[in-house]
Amino acid sequence: MLKSGQLTRAARLSLYRLPNCVACARIALIVPKRLAPLAVTRNRIRRVVREAFRLQQRLVGAQDCVVRLAKAPGDVAITRGEVEALLLRSLNV
Repeated sequence: MLKSGQLTRAARLSLYRLPNCVACARIALIVPKRLAPLAVTRNRIRRVVREAFRLQQRLVGAQDCVVRLAKAPGDVAITRGEVEALLLRSLNV
């Protein structure tokens, strides 16, 4: 899926989209341990991305989305606004 999907990148996240045969949007998350070594950090990123996706799900339509952490978050947490901006930017491409 990652090779055939449409790619949109942000500073720390990548979003791959591909049409699906289901009538709703689906999401998968890739948060590698080498970029976010603490489980607390990985779980927080997952929660934030899921919530942002839930709020924008009706705009996404029938697509599979894979959100991948591309760079370590560092001291600044990933925000819901950052994820929503990535989702909206990928839809306007």
